[in-house]
Amino acid sequence: MRITRRKFLVGLAAAAALGALGYYFYTATSPRKRVLRVYNYSAYINPEVIEEFKERYSVEVVYDEYESAEEAFAKLKLGGGGYDVIVLTDQYVTQAIKQGLLRPLDKSLIPNLANVDSFFIENYFDPGLNYSVPYSWGTTGIGYNAKYVEESEIEGYEQLFDTEGFLPRHKGKVSMLEEFLEVVNAAKLYLGIPLDDWSEEAANKVVELLRRQKEFLAGYYGASVYIPGLVQGTLHAAHAWSGDVMQAQSEEENVKYVLPKEGVFVWIDFMVIPRGSREVELAHLWINFLLEREVAAKNTGYTYYPSPLRKDLVKDLLSSEILENPAVYPPPGAKLVMTKPLTEEALQVLERMHTAVKKV
Repeated sequence: MRITRRKFLVGLAAAAALGALGYYFYTATSPRKRVLRVYNYSAYINPEVIEEFKERYSVEVVYDEYESAEEAFAKLKLGGGGYDVIVLTDQYVTQAIKQGLLRPLDKSLIPNLANVDSFFIENYFDPGLNYSVPYSWGTTGIGYNAKYVEESEIEGYEQLFDTEGFLPRHKGKVSMLEEFLEVVNAAKLYLGIPLDDWSEEAANKVVELLRRQKEFLAGYYGASVYIPGLVQGTLHAAHAWSGDVMQAQSEEENVKYVLPKEGVFVWIDFMVIPRGSREVELAHLWINFLLEREVAAKNTGYTYYPSPLRKDLVKDLLSSEILENPAVYPPPGAKLVMTKPLTEEALQVLERMHTAVKKV
């Protein structure tokens, strides 16, 4: 069972928030319900959070899910796909800003920005948070089922790219992330290629490695596939995001998480408002709501992904299972790797690499 909390914010706190933001038309006496449309990764929110928002503000929420950042960015480039809020991975935020795909934020409508840790405010992708607000963060590593993989058998990406030992032993039972940039970055770490090297030579080396690996894989999967795969044992190991592995572990205790010895990627996912949003004020209200400490803790307790809020604001609301687990909060000794924004040229190379690997 996932850890959930059922403490709802009502009464004076809700009334004060409404008064401060001036959203009188969202009350239960409103003659019509407005509709907020949200697009987010799969398995990445506590359903109770959506219901609480709908109940508190008497609105409807259309909540759709995707498996890779490429899908979300494609929607954004097509005007936002009718969505009012899209959760976008850090690497695409800078490009979205440069291409004029996002609405600037009205920070007066997001007073809970004061709860966000300064680490996330001064990020590489949108310094100062003028167009985006952090939703959650985490690490990229490897999940495995100890019924089929011994702890000593896997230490990092070396095994996921081992076409002579590990992969043949687990052929058709290993997956890589659907999000291709994560796959390329893992390959670069393994090969010792700098992450900012997008030269033809570097790209060819990565493509060659991924093509060799591909025949041994079950596929390139998102959370909705690899979480149940790890639980049921149809996947023995999966290139995965930390919180997803924790979700799988909550259903099957034999599921474990490895912080790759080559390096552990730290990423941030951001909430953005597309240029084509039809409910801009409601989008700001949703963002502000998710930055409340009780709501943020409820989300973390369900998804096992830390919120961007200062840890001191939420630690009393989280269990020791969350606070002390390295899959949620990496230990001090972990070799953490922060990525930086991709250039337009790098994105074009990435797309060519994607085609060269996946379309053959």
